[in-house]
Amino acid sequence: MDFYTDSFSGINAPSAIEINIRPNILYTEEYSYLTKDELEVLFLLATTDMFTDGLSSFSFSGIKRQLGKHQQKITKAVNRLLSKSLICKNSLGYSISSKGTAILSEVIKLQNAVDLQQSADDYLQQRITFNEKIPLDNITTLLVGKWFGSFRYISHTEGKDLVIRWQLVDSRASATLHVFDDEAILNIIPDKQDSQKFSYEQALDDLSRYFFEILSSLGINAIIEFEGWRRRSFSEIDFQQRFTAWLSSLNNLSEN
Repeated sequence: MDFYTDSFSGINAPSAIEINIRPNILYTEEYSYLTKDELEVLFLLATTDMFTDGLSSFSFSGIKRQLGKHQQKITKAVNRLLSKSLICKNSLGYSISSKGTAILSEVIKLQNAVDLQQSADDYLQQRITFNEKIPLDNITTLLVGKWFGSFRYISHTEGKDLVIRWQLVDSRASATLHVFDDEAILNIIPDKQDSQKFSYEQALDDLSRYFFEILSSLGINAIIEFEGWRRRSFSEIDFQQRFTAWLSSLNNLSEN
């Protein structure tokens, strides 16, 4: 297995984000206040969307697992955000709305109010190529919302390609599967606070084996082109600047 390779450097891992909001409540001009729990939900949905070409939908349990909060707190935050039209609910889960990203643009400008950073600098990746175009609809049906082994479903994004996210049992580490027409990228993203009671390599092997079983059932031949540890390509400051620019671009589009 390669270690810290720069191979396929154009493909980065969707970020698992640490969110640190110092005030318990932030006031905005449009809404009376947003609690810390509400803001953490908004930032989770938004930072996930930033790395994808499409709209991300989180399950309720996915939000709870990612933020590591009690169900009652998430329920209250989600209901308040829905009542303010800052998030939307559909059959697949919860997504951030245009009003939600607009509010985050206002919040992110408050100095020393919010820190956003990636939960790990290094992540484990596997790249798989196919012998033919993969039926994304079939993959969506077979994997979205599904739990298997030590993987618990969190969210997914549908657009030109498909991204599915899981969290590992008894861990804050996460896994992503990014499926394109002719290839797939599997990532295991550790958490800085993880006690590492299990092997990340084993987790990647389990996810890969499960995905290969699905490909085989669809009659698709695939091979592993690359497997190894990679290092993220931008710093905490770069990440926050990128997020701010992404929010601004969304707001500019909504105004036009």
